[in-house]
Amino acid sequence: MKSSIDVIIPSYNGKHLLDQNLPYVIKNTTNLGKIIIIDNGSTDDTIAWLTEKYPQVQIVINDTNLGYTKPVNQGITVSHSDYFILINNDVRPERDYLKNLDKYFDDPKVFAVSFNEKASSWPMMSWNRGKMQFTRGEDKTKAYLSAWASGGSALFRRSIWNKLGGLDEIYAPWYWEDIDIGYRAWKSGYQIIWEPKALVIHDHESTSKKLDQNYVNLIKQRNELLFNWLNIKDASFRVSHLVFLIMHTLRHPGYLKVILSALGRFLTHGHAVRSFIVSDKEVLKLFSKPYEN
Repeated sequence: MKSSIDVIIPSYNGKHLLDQNLPYVIKNTTNLGKIIIIDNGSTDDTIAWLTEKYPQVQIVINDTNLGYTKPVNQGITVSHSDYFILINNDVRPERDYLKNLDKYFDDPKVFAVSFNEKASSWPMMSWNRGKMQFTRGEDKTKAYLSAWASGGSALFRRSIWNKLGGLDEIYAPWYWEDIDIGYRAWKSGYQIIWEPKALVIHDHESTSKKLDQNYVNLIKQRNELLFNWLNIKDASFRVSHLVFLIMHTLRHPGYLKVILSALGRFLTHGHAVRSFIVSDKEVLKLFSKPYEN
């Protein structure tokens, strides 16, 4: 990129991961601006270690583990570059991972470019059985239009991020917030691209694996419902979603807890009514197409 790029990394007890991966971020990120690490109340001496070994890193300190959504917004608040990278502390970028990405951002409608995690692929979305469903593309030889940009490994344009209002903290502490901002971008007339040559290694040492998995699963399912309620405007989709809620709860009565959790969050968390310029059906037609300049 021609302008500097800030790198934003949320971290909780991630000293060992930062020790492994931060050198690659520094070495392989061209036009590197600030490195901003948001520490979520770590107890593994992350802050002292960073201060001594990487004094150039700007640290945002939280007293407790706030997850992902709020810390990312915090990091972006102290960043001022026109472009920024969101990357997890367990992700290692390879050499030249940013090479040739300028061509995408020459198009003012491009919001983000998602990197190629070797064990993953570009995401597609479709509406099926009353809610949004996801699959991964098989062809990794060319750039594709991507349903969203990974919150753990992607390059974003700040001006569009700001227009979209950043991550919606209704999803806090984590899950679905990157999918949400990606879908809002598409329905607002912007584009997201997945680039196969932007290679990164993701070790998938997730903080959430260390938490109560019943709680984690509740948040995942709660946020899935919030995504559908906030973003889906097509009348036929909404009807099929209502049918899904009824039938799924009849078959699995415990799902009522998920609905009530989502409903409580929806009613008590302030948010503006969303309006879009592109319909759900129009957007969903795009996600299996290669990128064409």
